[in-house]
Amino acid sequence: MGEWYLLIDECQVLTQTSELLNASQDDPFSGLKARSAPGSDRSDRFVGLRKVMPELPRMYPVWVDAKNTRVYGIDDDDRGALWFTGSLPVLHRYEPESGQIDTISIPEKHGGSQCLCAGSKVYVLPQTNGKFTVFDVEAKRVYQVDKPFPEANLWYGHADKARNVLYMPERSRPCLVIWDVETEQGEVLEYPEPGALPDIDEVDWPERLETFAVPRNDGVHRRVYYDPDVRGFLAEDSHPAPPSRPGARAERFVVNYREGRLIRLDRRTGETYERDVPGWKEDFGFIGGGVFYQEWQLNNLSTYDSGFRYDEKTGDYIQMKDDPHIGVDGLPYHFMDRFIAYHPESDTFDLLVPDVPQSRYPQLCYSKVARGHLYITANDIWSEEKQRPLGAIENPVGQLMVLQTRRAEDG
Repeated sequence: MGEWYLLIDECQVLTQTSELLNASQDDPFSGLKARSAPGSDRSDRFVGLRKVMPELPRMYPVWVDAKNTRVYGIDDDDRGALWFTGSLPVLHRYEPESGQIDTISIPEKHGGSQCLCAGSKVYVLPQTNGKFTVFDVEAKRVYQVDKPFPEANLWYGHADKARNVLYMPERSRPCLVIWDVETEQGEVLEYPEPGALPDIDEVDWPERLETFAVPRNDGVHRRVYYDPDVRGFLAEDSHPAPPSRPGARAERFVVNYREGRLIRLDRRTGETYERDVPGWKEDFGFIGGGVFYQEWQLNNLSTYDSGFRYDEKTGDYIQMKDDPHIGVDGLPYHFMDRFIAYHPESDTFDLLVPDVPQSRYPQLCYSKVARGHLYITANDIWSEEKQRPLGAIENPVGQLMVLQTRRAEDG
């Protein structure tokens, strides 16, 4: 499993074309101008020196017959369908091949930060709500079950579909929740203290190991490795770049963002390279969750401007400004209709923007790579009345769109 770095919000976007204009060898921050998103009257300033011209992934927007708020974390089931929800009391099942969507009613207090699929069940993670919401696909039944302990703050995780097990790092406490889908019982494991386990380089590393990032008091993440066969933690590491299992294929570069700076780690040389991100605090103030796909690191963007601080212990958002809902553009903040794209091999920035009509503004958020294809979900937040995208504080509910690298039959 990959590491998770969740901030106030998270989301993602993509585009088809960009223009290389008047590139200058002397100034690598001049010349690359990505086209503005439909409905936007602001120009973006994304520039970089292209040493190579890799193609951005070709994406197809599929508008579906459903509406919701911004939609959250995605999972795929054993048939290839994608499952996700938003803030409304509904669960969506999307068929990528046909472009068809089904909507199932679920309880109002569902949390909804991510869906996880295993066996014939879809779990809606509760965040700080008291119960999981579960949809049994075969029985076509919705019900709720208690969390392993009432205070559990469960936002994200992943499913081991072969073992019918869910792994969910607890967001407020240093522990891991392991959920057996068949028995619907959970086990809570505290993470071992730093130094209590051997380094992963010192032990055998079977493919079955699960990796989890654990925050440390000094702000640096360490990783611990769980062995499902022995039901315990086997090893740890605190290397700057996540190590790769011997014999496994791993990308050469690891890309992260921190406060408007790009940080690129080179697994091969051990080098750490940093640079400013063009557009930071001008076009956007938040770079969210990402995915590496076809040589590009792709991350969602928001106009959010550090108006809140999330309290991991209580699950509350603490106001940091007089008006925390105003973004970097002076308007209510929202996720954007694009992803920032970075090609680490050539040190190139670009933008991924969906090809949609001028009257649409899909705020792209979560992404998922499933069976070799990339999917990004969005809801339309364009207001004809205000002639701008609506902000999060305005609670926009709009038609859903899935941006995907495969054509849909009805797309």
